[in-house]
Amino acid sequence: MKKISRWLLALSLVVVGLQSCETDSLPTTPEGIEAEPVGTLRVWFKISHPWLPLDRIVRTGLHVAKDGMEIYKGYYLQSANVTDFQENYFFYLAPGNYYYEASIACICGGDSCSAGGFPGNQFGSKHTMGRFTIEKDQVTTIIPTFQ
Repeated sequence: MKKISRWLLALSLVVVGLQSCETDSLPTTPEGIEAEPVGTLRVWFKISHPWLPLDRIVRTGLHVAKDGMEIYKGYYLQSANVTDFQENYFFYLAPGNYYYEASIACICGGDSCSAGGFPGNQFGSKHTMGRFTIEKDQVTTIIPTFQ
């Protein structure tokens, strides 16, 4: 009796498994699906500073939002995973107007950071933001500058 019940259970699992793999319900062609037109934002996030060694300034953030209020609130459309070893970042966006925010921090010891214009001494940060326009199939380049 146990053999028959195991056999029936295995058979029912096979039948259910075969029914759940119907390929007829999956579309075979992407008809009616169009890609959204996009443009490219290139952010040349170079670091320059007249009084501090460049290896003591680090990139800490790079974000894109639809408007300035969303940047302020932290509601970003896209953010980059910034690193000390990369200067160029690319975002692919629908045509329109956007805002960006970039930030850097000083990691010098002592009061060098405040002397270099970074508030709060070591680990002080500077932010900048701006507006840009994306056009279809075009590359828009921005270079963040910090005061």
